[in-house]
Amino acid sequence: MEDRTDGALRILLIEDRPEDVRLVTRCLRSDRRLRSIESVDRVSRSLPLLDEGRVDLILLDLGLPDSSGLESFHRLRAHAPDIPVIILTGESDERIASEAVRSGAQDYLLKEELEGNLLLHAVRYAAQRHAFHKELEDLSLRDPLTGLYNRRGFSILAEQSLRLAKRNGRESVLLLADVDALKSINDTHGHLAGDRALCVVARALTCAMRDSDIIARFAGDEFVALAVEAHPPGIPSLVARLRDRLREESLPAEEVWSLSVSIGVAPFDPKGSPTLEELIERADREMYREKQGERRVEATRLEGIQGEAGESGA
Repeated sequence: MEDRTDGALRILLIEDRPEDVRLVTRCLRSDRRLRSIESVDRVSRSLPLLDEGRVDLILLDLGLPDSSGLESFHRLRAHAPDIPVIILTGESDERIASEAVRSGAQDYLLKEELEGNLLLHAVRYAAQRHAFHKELEDLSLRDPLTGLYNRRGFSILAEQSLRLAKRNGRESVLLLADVDALKSINDTHGHLAGDRALCVVARALTCAMRDSDIIARFAGDEFVALAVEAHPPGIPSLVARLRDRLREESLPAEEVWSLSVSIGVAPFDPKGSPTLEELIERADREMYREKQGERRVEATRLEGIQGEAGESGA
């Protein structure tokens, strides 16, 4: 992630009419505090940019080739709930734009009124207002140790994301991860060491998942993530990526343990529309089965070692 302390904004314009792209670009180019202005003509083409973390604010036209009206806004909100959106609209869509604001858009502007400083002021105000609300929200929705969402924050965002996924007929995947042997780390090395271990898992999750995914510390040693618009066939590679990232995350040199997690997954099928609680219960059952399987393997390994020791001493 780039350093954002300079206050510069990276703006993504989603607009399919070249004349409107030129108009918006002309209005914004006069402000040197805007770091970049990039444009695409479809919502689908904006999603990779959002996943790469290259966008601070979205300007969205409501009439696009691959989606229109509130569908466009809801797709963006489901994919990138933390990025502010300003709607650009014609007079015929003003009612829909107003409804989008009630659903969470920062503002809407009529294209006929974009000349002058109106767009610049709207962009700056929307960014500042979003940052202020996010700061207040983070105080109650974030886990102070890891910086991830807490249980309350996850529930609010995941519920909203699943509603949109059901409405748009899109799949998602929920992962529940439990840190193995955290109690042993706490008992042997102290709770500060246990806190460091939790932060390592949080970093691994953040690196393995996309920016659009919702990640939280769900309980003491449990983490949960909702992979938005992910497909069940991709679950094994997602889990493998998480385990790889966990191995790559280096602990301080003085630490003497290795970290592992037990993971349960639950796919969200928009046709069946399971609730968030049902998904968590399914993932928890899968995680428990994996943890029990690992314990059986470890017990068998120890029995083998003890048997070899007994034979060698006979």
